Amino acid sequence: MSPPSTRAQLSEGLARLSQSRAPEARLLLEAGPVYMLWIARRDRQTIEHESVGSTTLPAEFKLSSERGKIMRELGFAKRSGRRNWKREQPRTRAPDELADEALDLLTRIYGVDADRHPAQVALHHDERVHPQNPDLVTAMRRVSKGWDEAVRRAMYTEMLNATFLVPVAYEQHSDAEGSEVFVGIETHQSGRPILGVFSDWAALRLWSPRGHEYWPIHGSELFEMALERQPVSMRINPNGDVGGELYAHELEMLVRAVQTFRRRQN
Repeated sequence: MSPPSTRAQLSEGLARLSQSRAPEARLLLEAGPVYMLWIARRDRQTIEHESVGSTTLPAEFKLSSERGKIMRELGFAKRSGRRNWKREQPRTRAPDELADEALDLLTRIYGVDADRHPAQVALHHDERVHPQNPDLVTAMRRVSKGWDEAVRRAMYTEMLNATFLVPVAYEQHSDAEGSEVFVGIETHQSGRPILGVFSDWAALRLWSPRGHEYWPIHGSELFEMALERQPVSMRINPNGDVGGELYAHELEMLVRAVQTFRRRQN
């Protein structure tokens, strides 16, 4: 028996997605560098359809202004910068209709050649409850308004009490441990890494729209672990709407604060 066609896989995946009751379910369609995501959340009656923006694509796949106009006519909207095209659609839309439309977008809008870049479909039911740190985000917003030592110290306190999403890269059977698997989002000219962490899942997806494997790590442990990598700095919510950067001396200061607290508890 021959394997099901991409259209059949996509239609079946969309049908299963619309019926999912997971906290978040994601259907990913990839063809070379071009991808689309459909995201269903348990508490919403609509599905978010996300299509990759030109910023991250090679020249041959970038959208012209005319093709961008077609995307808008189809109900997509796009914010500036690295944001993807997005639209909301009802869960009740026919899966076959959605599949046909998506495959048409791949060829007509993005110019994907199915022979050179065969499409792949993957459905993921995410049962995790992702950490949320609203108090930390609020504190970072306050810091961004201007220098104030008391406000900045309040932000440090929130960081020590937060549970961060820390992107990791490791093979399933790897013997790597601890901070060895933390993702370095950049390498400084000195050769030392610049690490990245996130306050919540939405911020992480602004950095990696497909999503990324992460460990939830409390601030009281995170900064000690990060220093093992001797980073130049740690960026919080890189590419996000609200973020910042902690340099090595600030990480050391936070570690000392944790160690002082532990001594007092003993």
